Amino acid sequence: MAAEDTPNNCIRDPEVRLSQFLYVGKEYADYHPGNWFVHDYFRAVNIMSILELAENPKKQLVPIELITKAFDSGLVPCPETLVFALAVCCRQMQSEKLRHAAYKSVGKICASQQHFMLFVKFASKLSKQKELAADDNAKSGWGNGLRKAVNQWYLSKEPLDLAKYVTRCRSRYGWKHKDIIKLSHPITNSSEMGIVLQYIIHGMKHTKASLEKVADNPKITEIMEYIQKVEDFKHCEDEVRAAALLEEYQLSLDHVPGHLLTSKEVWNALISSMDIVTLLNNLQRIHNLEILKPDAPAVAMITEQLVNEERLARDKVHPALVLITIRNYENSGKPLSYEKRKVKEQAKKPPPPPPKPNSRIIDALYKALNLSFCHLQPTGLRYMVTIDMNKVMLDSRAWRNANMTGAEAGCMIVLSLVRCEKNVTVATFKNVGVHTVNIDKTASFGQTMRRLSQMPVGNVNLAKPMSWAAHQNNKYDVFINIVDQVYAKSDTSEEALIAYRTKLKLPHAKLINCAVCSCSTYYKANPDKNILSINGFDATVPTVIQAFAKSLF
Repeated sequence: MAAEDTPNNCIRDPEVRLSQFLYVGKEYADYHPGNWFVHDYFRAVNIMSILELAENPKKQLVPIELITKAFDSGLVPCPETLVFALAVCCRQMQSEKLRHAAYKSVGKICASQQHFMLFVKFASKLSKQKELAADDNAKSGWGNGLRKAVNQWYLSKEPLDLAKYVTRCRSRYGWKHKDIIKLSHPITNSSEMGIVLQYIIHGMKHTKASLEKVADNPKITEIMEYIQKVEDFKHCEDEVRAAALLEEYQLSLDHVPGHLLTSKEVWNALISSMDIVTLLNNLQRIHNLEILKPDAPAVAMITEQLVNEERLARDKVHPALVLITIRNYENSGKPLSYEKRKVKEQAKKPPPPPPKPNSRIIDALYKALNLSFCHLQPTGLRYMVTIDMNKVMLDSRAWRNANMTGAEAGCMIVLSLVRCEKNVTVATFKNVGVHTVNIDKTASFGQTMRRLSQMPVGNVNLAKPMSWAAHQNNKYDVFINIVDQVYAKSDTSEEALIAYRTKLKLPHAKLINCAVCSCSTYYKANPDKNILSINGFDATVPTVIQAFAKSLF
């Protein structure tokens, strides 16, 4: 359901709504993990708060302040929301000051070239669709503001750095650097920068020819040598030589052309230089190429990286990502989508099954899971987490991660808080009230699952934790309920939270309802900004919980 369909959306504080969009993709506190491009999150009508703020002379620059604050927090689960909001600020017609401020922010918010190209895509799309145009005669296309911002992104870089950028990632989201530069017409007085721009537009052959009559320039020579190395690698047909070039020139996965992506030699060369997040995301891919046979050298390289505590901390690997990787690897990959499953069923010759998981890799993943809890950042808040551990949670699959059960997803949320926060009360639902559970701060994921599974279970009522805490006079900043599904007719959690706030004089106490096995949700006419609904589970959910607990949205 789009944000514009929410009752009373227009009367709510636009600053609150914009902050919510930046973190959850909607102008109300409801988070669904997944592919937001597929579900049309990125439409101007879904972020009308920017236009409302732009119309207010006193608040016209607030959107940029909120976007920058969210960017600096490092807790936005889907950075595409920041890029889209910035593009809307650049294309809106209500405030010229906001447009100028937005264009100046492109270099910071869209520092990576993936986000920069996405910004160009969004800005171009908004212009063509004219969703933000004040009238049918409004100008569109590549005006001075957009050209200046785009040119600044390119020309602010050192020539060699720009060469590294454009050879690593030539295109994203349907846009090439070549297309963008042809539209923006950057002008430079630097001969080195001119050569890089010439290479982007005309290619290597034309650029080399243009240099034949030019006096030697050490900087240009260095740039051309680097570009030539990458070109040699990308056009190499010999897999062994390509792997050697990749290691020699210290290239990354982004440099690897399509014809080398199934090469065992190339992947063996990549493993040692990969960050752990990239390694985890590509583990099944590597395994399916039969690189991880019991005595293969790649197994030792991967296990060594996975148990390296310094690298886990440096790459900010969250335990949720490790657990999801474990479950997917144990089950030989992610569950197939409906379309892929249908093709598989209709195939005359079924595909061969993938190789069995390597036990050494699984052991290393479990060690990495335990180590990854050590670098979680505490919020210093007081939490009460109540989880439903009935048969449905133990047997049902988590939405968005069908290789995990709802109970496993809930247990990950519980343990992430217990291991890094000082004040966490864990409880399970029972027929009358809740049953508190003592979880040791050094407990492993398996120990926590067994402990919670042994607790008594009863009827789920999302109001019970707040009622129990009010009766006990226990002060909490954040309540988290983890269940399989939330039913609108029986949900009285908001009323219980209001009563709790009143009794204990905690007006900013928050509530998060996590329906980990369900994609369906419901909407209230006037939603409370301190109540968050989450449906499903993926590696971003703990980040959303942390951002909401810290009142970032």
